[in-house]
Amino acid sequence: MNKWNEIKKRLEHLGGQVTLQADGHKVTLRKVHDGKRIFVVVYVDDYQRGEWTKVEDGKPVHPEARFWRPMKRAAYKRKGYNQLKKVFGKKKADRMVTPQVIGFVPDFGTEGSAVAHLRKHFPDLEIKEEAQP
Repeated sequence: MNKWNEIKKRLEHLGGQVTLQADGHKVTLRKVHDGKRIFVVVYVDDYQRGEWTKVEDGKPVHPEARFWRPMKRAAYKRKGYNQLKKVFGKKKADRMVTPQVIGFVPDFGTEGSAVAHLRKHFPDLEIKEEAQP
C-alpha cells in the first residue's frame, strides 16, 4: 500500500489521526466534527496560529500555511457579471468575478482533498509511526 492510501485509511473514521514529516515540520491531520459537519483539521508543529492565514499576492506570508487549504473567493458573484461588464468593461469584469486566494484555512472537507493537496505540494513527505499506548 502506498503512503497516500495509508494516509486516507488512517483518516477514514471519525477520530482518525496521522502524523507526517514534511519540509522539516511535523504535520498532524485529524478527522473531527463540530456537531454539524465532519472534516479533517491540520496542525503544523502541534499549532494553528491565526496569523498563518495571511496572504500576499496569492502566496502564504508564513511557510506553515502551505499545509493548509487555500480559500478562494471572487470580489463579485458571477450572477452580476453582465451588469459589471456594462459598467466596467469586459476585461475588468472578468477579473472581478474570477476567484482569487484570499486566505488559508486549517481544514479540508474530506481526507481525499487533504491527501490531494499534500500530494501536489509535498510529494516527498514521510508518515511518522504512531506510538502505541
